[in-house]
Amino acid sequence: MSSIDDYERPDRYHIAVDRGLLRMSPAAADELAKHDPEAYLEYVGRSCDLTMRGGTTSGVIYPLAVCALAEHYVFRNVGGASAGAIGAAATAAAEYGRHAEPAEPVTGDAVRPGFAGLAGMIQWLVSGTGADRWRLPALFQPKPALHKAYRLFTALLQSPATTGRRRFTAVFTALLFAVKPLATFALLAMFALWLVGPYSLRWVVPPSSWNGSLWIVAIPLAVLVVAAAAWAYQVTAARFGKMTLFFLVPLALGFGGIPLYDMDASGWFVAGAVLILFWLVLTFGMVAAFAVIYGVASWPLVMQYRKHRFGVVPGAMEYSPGTLDRMSGMPSAKVPPLVTWLADRIDDLAGIDHRRALTFGDLWRGPGKPRVPDDPEYCPDVPHRVINLALMTTDLNAGRPHQLPFPAAERWQFCPECLRGLVPDRIITQMSTVAVDGTPCPEHKSVTLQWLPQPCDMPVVLAARMSLPLPGLISPIPLYRNGTPHWFSDGGITSNFPIHFFDSLLPRWPTFGLNLTSADHTVKPGQIHLPDQDASQPREPYNEIGDTALSFAGRILNTFLDWRDTMQSALPGFRGRIATIPQGPGEGGTNLFMSPEVIERLALRGRDAGNALRQRFTAQYPDEEDGFTRTDRYRWIRLRLALREWREVALQADARSPLYKERTAHYPIPAAMRDWFVGPVFPPVVEPHAEDIVCAYDHFIEMAGTCLADEFDGAAPVDPVMRLTPQE
Repeated sequence: MSSIDDYERPDRYHIAVDRGLLRMSPAAADELAKHDPEAYLEYVGRSCDLTMRGGTTSGVIYPLAVCALAEHYVFRNVGGASAGAIGAAATAAAEYGRHAEPAEPVTGDAVRPGFAGLAGMIQWLVSGTGADRWRLPALFQPKPALHKAYRLFTALLQSPATTGRRRFTAVFTALLFAVKPLATFALLAMFALWLVGPYSLRWVVPPSSWNGSLWIVAIPLAVLVVAAAAWAYQVTAARFGKMTLFFLVPLALGFGGIPLYDMDASGWFVAGAVLILFWLVLTFGMVAAFAVIYGVASWPLVMQYRKHRFGVVPGAMEYSPGTLDRMSGMPSAKVPPLVTWLADRIDDLAGIDHRRALTFGDLWRGPGKPRVPDDPEYCPDVPHRVINLALMTTDLNAGRPHQLPFPAAERWQFCPECLRGLVPDRIITQMSTVAVDGTPCPEHKSVTLQWLPQPCDMPVVLAARMSLPLPGLISPIPLYRNGTPHWFSDGGITSNFPIHFFDSLLPRWPTFGLNLTSADHTVKPGQIHLPDQDASQPREPYNEIGDTALSFAGRILNTFLDWRDTMQSALPGFRGRIATIPQGPGEGGTNLFMSPEVIERLALRGRDAGNALRQRFTAQYPDEEDGFTRTDRYRWIRLRLALREWREVALQADARSPLYKERTAHYPIPAAMRDWFVGPVFPPVVEPHAEDIVCAYDHFIEMAGTCLADEFDGAAPVDPVMRLTPQE
């Protein structure tokens, strides 16, 4: 039995605690704390939150990490961005189906409900043979009209060490047949001319005609031409490596056509220099001609990218690769498109059939609760949600992040035809229930816009789809507001590791984080980084910049996108619950063509991270007193940080009393702020809660002179800034 097989046992995730207790919402458990503290401690001790970082194919790391945590914990809040959003959606669905039985037969690519099915997804990816070894890249299926562009993308990812194909031949095939037949014929003709041109020069200018050349001309000409050729070769070799040797083939053929027996030395020098010069001219001419032909061919695609919905891979549109596609490296495994596969697996994990997709409301109410829209608990607020899922997306038109699902007050619209091929048809049908009166789609005049369902009725897979679009590769999702389009792309653009999603000053339980990093060396088994929880200064991450301009630009982009998440992840009370999983060369990221062996290696590395987190927060360590765990240490650190913030507020309240206590507390509220109030009293009115505000203010002043008068010894040396920020 393999290590993955062992995680496919459903009984591994049956926690020996009252099931009704574990399925309580956090708010219900807080009420329980008042009359049954022991049950509350049991509930809290078995609860955790989880946030996962984005990283395209790096998502294969998460399933077994989640399974390792699920052996002890119930997931209350789960979040992520990009590939982390896929992992988060699958985790929430598996928690929903933890105790469910399969709704349909488990055959083909289907998996069991719960966390056993999460491990089954990895097993499916690594268990194929022959063409099915490449199930992961086969999920990424291009739009049929753009299959030639995607063919080139996959060709660039080939290597003998992984796929068994040479990148040069795959790219050559992809480029040669990426244009129309007439252009292909022209390319072949130019290639033939370039290949035999230097050799055919002997028929245009016989080599013997150079006999008798002056040495003062022959030597400088030869030196100059050889220097130019050496520079051109060196520049090309730096980019293409050994493949550059292919460019020397015409030159070798040309020199083979120079007869040594009937030429003098000076003539041979001149003939050789002319031959090299002719080869250089032909090579640069061919490259320029190729650039012009491909530029003309790709210009309509570049200038009309919106027509193709800003992506090569739609997500739910099937494509069967042809002979040339396969020669260029496109996998031929028979699998559904990425989002279709994801939608079906989310429903499998939740233990529901595919006739109706899992919604956020299903998660919020918990398993076994009927869908009764008139029930007041149909759309519970955050504290009353049994399983809460939050994903990150980026609104490119508004230039801002959004947390999904949208708040109920934000009404969005969608066009069924605009979503066709981006999400499965069954998802579009499920959402198309309420039309926007008299508002046609700007792109499809005959189609009426539909209201996006309320948050509790929003399919989970749609939110995951809105978070995962890798810019340039996977198409973003278009939604409408007041008939105006908004394109939603990769959540990692604005926050690739939203560790802040579920945090509070006094958390009930830890929010675990699964972070990813790249290493320039082979990663050893079990090599993960889980920093200490103590209050020492954090170790700053370090990443090599590399030698090229692209590496430098990449580090600037990564710093721009991730600096806030990186700094927050290093704070006391944060870093000790975040496991960083390194990925070596060829692992994760945009490496679609990872072999089953590499995928399994990454999945098991994720398992090690999950085990390390579970061990840290549940085991009894020798340096802890009996009955206390590292979870208690985590709460102690967070309480100390919270007290420091409260002390700052108390001291400010005491010092600024004339500004706030009386005058502001009795402020006459104008009618312009009426929307702030939901109770029976509406502005304009004098502050209706003035008495309670003054009472609270007096308590702050009292604490500033008593229990919070002096700074606590033992405070963490790192002082995080508490700031007010807008909600995503």
